[in-house]
Amino acid sequence: MTTTIVDATSVPWVNGADVYMSMEPAFRNNLGGPLERVEELLSRYSMRTLWIDPGTTRRIDHVRTDPGYVDLCEAYHDSVEECFFLSGSVELTAEGDFQAGDYFWRPPGWVHMARSPEGFEGILMMEGESPSDGSGRVSRVIRPDSDAGCNPIREGEQSIGPRGYVRRAEARHMVWRRHDDSVTALGSAELTSKVLSSNAVTAAASVLVAVPAGCSTQIAPSDRERFLISTTGTITVDGHDLEPCSLIHVPPGAAAPTLSTDDGAELLVKVGAAA
Repeated sequence: MTTTIVDATSVPWVNGADVYMSMEPAFRNNLGGPLERVEELLSRYSMRTLWIDPGTTRRIDHVRTDPGYVDLCEAYHDSVEECFFLSGSVELTAEGDFQAGDYFWRPPGWVHMARSPEGFEGILMMEGESPSDGSGRVSRVIRPDSDAGCNPIREGEQSIGPRGYVRRAEARHMVWRRHDDSVTALGSAELTSKVLSSNAVTAAASVLVAVPAGCSTQIAPSDRERFLISTTGTITVDGHDLEPCSLIHVPPGAAAPTLSTDDGAELLVKVGAAA
């Protein structure tokens, strides 16, 4: 397997209404209203698909909504869902108000819906099938309003998953710390980071990493799958200049690229369990 580089500028924005039929049936068929209302809802939602794995149903999308976006109903997913917000604001049931720099990691089963009067933009990640993170296939299951903020399918520790239920991490208020590279294997001692979520059993994690201006690093090989998604600044990967929201996928054991930045950048680094 080889490293894949996805240049965000080469990925077109697609309106949600145009990809309705390509959604997972367990998601598409549970959006919570008649087709006319679903189409109107999706017309306010746009996405750039940075990664999709039909086998596990994992997907990573750069998403944005128009002002006035409101889900049609409360629902839960069988998959872990996580998001890092880039701009705008959104209110999520029982989780609070999110703005740029905020993050959540939601285990399967927690009932929620989104309201965004001004619109928002973010990196949205559906884990898909991943036993080590307690995640099932991507789906959407409609629930009554009275279930908002509850988990009707799991109880106790099973309900919070191996990372804990990270309802709202205000990364903008976290301190940058010297980066512990033991899991991410990015290969530089110059980095600083903020841990957003971490699996207590496997050490799989999602980490916001700051790469200082002038830094160049040879990413080390690893037995873990890694996704690097740029959130701010321009990075250069094996000679390719990549704008924000580009993605680098490094499979376990694959030769990893060289990464550098002239003016500084931040990366959302998503690391899986050891193979």
